[in-house]
Amino acid sequence: MFGFIKKSLKGIVKKFEKPAEDKDEVNIQEIEKKTIIKSKKTGDKIKKESTPKKENEPKTESKPIEEKDVEIREEVKPKKRSFFSKQISEKDLEKFKLELIKANVSFDVAEEISEKLRDKDGRNIKKLLRTELLNLLEQDEFKIETFIKDKIKEQGNCMVLFFGYNGSGKTTTIARLGYLLKEQKIPVVFAAADTFRAAAIEQLAAHADNLKIDIVKHKYGGDPAAVVFDAKKHAEAINGVVLVDTAGRLHSDKNLMEELHKILRINKPDMTILVLDSLTGSDILEQIEKFGEVDFDALILTKVDVNEKGGAMLSVKQKTDKPILFLGMGQEYKDLEKFDAEKIIKKMLD
Repeated sequence: MFGFIKKSLKGIVKKFEKPAEDKDEVNIQEIEKKTIIKSKKTGDKIKKESTPKKENEPKTESKPIEEKDVEIREEVKPKKRSFFSKQISEKDLEKFKLELIKANVSFDVAEEISEKLRDKDGRNIKKLLRTELLNLLEQDEFKIETFIKDKIKEQGNCMVLFFGYNGSGKTTTIARLGYLLKEQKIPVVFAAADTFRAAAIEQLAAHADNLKIDIVKHKYGGDPAAVVFDAKKHAEAINGVVLVDTAGRLHSDKNLMEELHKILRINKPDMTILVLDSLTGSDILEQIEKFGEVDFDALILTKVDVNEKGGAMLSVKQKTDKPILFLGMGQEYKDLEKFDAEKIIKKMLD
């Protein structure tokens, strides 16, 4: 997970944390001392040595020892000591920016992060990156379970509607959220409002059967707004929440977009969630822009566990101030991970 962006971030961190080995080395003096004896009388220099005394050597008259000075000569040898590179160069910034873009980070976000590093001390690169990523990803805490409970208490039911591109993982995400809410003892009903795509109703019904959750469904080709209306009545009866599955659509699908507006106008959901496939790459920003016309309240990113690039998440947070509620991970119903900026940054940098 996040392999490409990890490589980009760790690459620049490693560059400035790695000791320099070339021309920018500092010499420190390692002093080796040699004792040299200098004779005042002759001025000659001789090394101090000890000679062994032979046996039976005749004694000679000892002569007065000439006064000698001991001169300590310090021989300096250069020793290399590495140090950290300091200022981040323009070349480094450009390379880093390109690496981010390759990891599906939008140009604007890559430019913004790179500019924040300009003229900064490279020794603090990891701390600087952590700060910038946190500024980008951090969001106010929002607990959807608490929101739903409060709505049910206030009005007797709650409606959460999901939409997004075909294949984004809406239906699976609805099933996972249904599992999570059921674990919180919140009564749940599914609304199979995708009456357009073949097998869409059966897919949601299979999840409902596995999770022992009620489902409201009509025939294919029926009015999705009517399905949602009936499901809302059922949610009122059980004092619970209805999770609405809608047809996957492109922003260019005029009829389907009009249908979505009709559902919203008639049924007035308490929350709308845009489900985005994190593998989509840079196109994810176009989806946010187009579905922004529907005025969604929050996002869920799917297939994050198999997303090796990881940059799309940064682009999403820069594009919209809407909170990311969950990240779709793994294959199990429980694999819906709450969005945690600190945890994500740790995975990217550490």
